[in-house]
Amino acid sequence: MRSYQHLSREDREEIAVFRAAGHRLSAIARALDRSPSTICRELRRNALPSGRYSTQSADGAYMLRRQRDAVLEQDGRLAQFVRDRLAEGWAPEQIAGWLKAGNETGLRALCMETIYGFIYRARQKAEELWCYLVRRRRTRRPLRARRPRELIRDRSSIHERPETVETQEVVGQWEGDLIICKRMRPVLVLHERKPRLTLAARLTGKSAAETASVIMAIFRHLDPELRKSITFDNDTAFTHHTLLRVMLDMVTWFCDAYASWQKGGIENTNGWLRRWLPRQANIDNLSDEDLQEVVMTYNLTPRK
Repeated sequence: MRSYQHLSREDREEIAVFRAAGHRLSAIARALDRSPSTICRELRRNALPSGRYSTQSADGAYMLRRQRDAVLEQDGRLAQFVRDRLAEGWAPEQIAGWLKAGNETGLRALCMETIYGFIYRARQKAEELWCYLVRRRRTRRPLRARRPRELIRDRSSIHERPETVETQEVVGQWEGDLIICKRMRPVLVLHERKPRLTLAARLTGKSAAETASVIMAIFRHLDPELRKSITFDNDTAFTHHTLLRVMLDMVTWFCDAYASWQKGGIENTNGWLRRWLPRQANIDNLSDEDLQEVVMTYNLTPRK
């Protein structure tokens, strides 16, 4: 059993998944290499009044108790820096990364959860800092209880991905995802990590066969050096990923279960595309030309 450490957000993600699946505290403790008392204490302190355990709510309750966002309340210069960057369109993740890199002399590093806590803290809501976020939500939505899903067969973990992919040293490393709009009509989005090129296509549904077929049709037009690998989340639409290996000699990687944030490039891209493709949008009324115009607009938008 590991020496005592505070539970991380990843630990809380796993607790939420195991809890939703109905596992006992002892089984959860073994899976996380923690003592049963640690898991019991976490559920007692941070579960919702209904008894349901949500990662985001639990993390928020912990952060509130620790008063980590008080760092910004006590440091006026740091708080103003955060406000200014938010007003310029920076995401909390970008602000946290910039500070962590030591790019601002005299300002301490912050984690993104501290910044989100500052934005949504009751005393800060009068400022409406949430208006600067891409999704502009007045409140942070709690994560829904999720059922563990069966892993996709023959998947390779993102943790086996070479460091050159993570550091974006070479071209040809893609990420794939779906944007779901009205009537469950998805838009397939493909994002290249190094040049940050985005491609997209409409789908009629979420069938694995159609998804794989459209991806192959797009990538067949690219030089093999420009399509070496692709990273997906665990959506069943990507079940036929092995076709990309066999037909196009591409390597496929998969995020951990319920950890789509591990492919951050395309997640950020999806957030921007939602400005033109909101959830209530009817894809049936969107022509292929309209979609490509949206994608071109995004590709021509300067990145931070």
